[in-house]
Amino acid sequence: MKIKLTKNKILVAAIVLLVLTAAWVYDSECPGNNHGKAALPDQTPVGETGEKGLHQDTALPGRGPLSSPEGKSTTLPGEKPAPAPGENFAPSPGEKPTPAHRQDLQVDSEAPLTCRLSVSCETIFDNLDRFNKDKLEMLPEGGIIFPSQEVTFYNGESIFDVLQREMKKQEIHLEFTMVPLHNSYYVEGINNIYEFDCGELSGWMCKVNDSFLGYGCSNYLLKDGDTVAWIYTCDLGRDIGAAGPEGVGQ
Repeated sequence: MKIKLTKNKILVAAIVLLVLTAAWVYDSECPGNNHGKAALPDQTPVGETGEKGLHQDTALPGRGPLSSPEGKSTTLPGEKPAPAPGENFAPSPGEKPTPAHRQDLQVDSEAPLTCRLSVSCETIFDNLDRFNKDKLEMLPEGGIIFPSQEVTFYNGESIFDVLQREMKKQEIHLEFTMVPLHNSYYVEGINNIYEFDCGELSGWMCKVNDSFLGYGCSNYLLKDGDTVAWIYTCDLGRDIGAAGPEGVGQ
């Protein structure tokens, strides 16, 4: 009788244990239940957005910040955008001349206009100790190569167009070269006086209405009444009132 009772107790205990085991297995497999599992911190599924997601506008290694839509770079409030190549204006008094592009210049030969033009190298007389001694005879009296005078140009012409025409008329030497990067001619020498003839900081600069150009002379579209002065500098423009070297050679 005692043995039979013991067997019944063992059977009941086994059944209870089986029920508890089944309940634990079912509970651990329910969706959203992490019993028995360690949670991963700040984990975001691949392909979804979020504070830690993969679709943030963050910098990629070796590529820098992501651009805004359509490939346009973003600018922070109060931050000046980077200048486009060839448009780095030289700081100087007065209103800054606005550049054009040679391919956009359409000359109207039936619309004559006038401007004033001058060419001088007066600064060399203050730096004769640095000037090329073999070219002393090239220096004109007072340093005036082309005295300020009214000349005719046509609507759509650039500073270079007028300089080239007037120097040819007066049989004054002019040497220049095309710079494809800036799509403009670079003036190397006038009246056989070249850049570097008066030191490594010397060369020709162009001023329009009291402002020095900061880009190629082929890219300034002349306006009626403009005053254009080509001036030789011996100190990257500092000796003639320019604030920097951006316009040398123009």
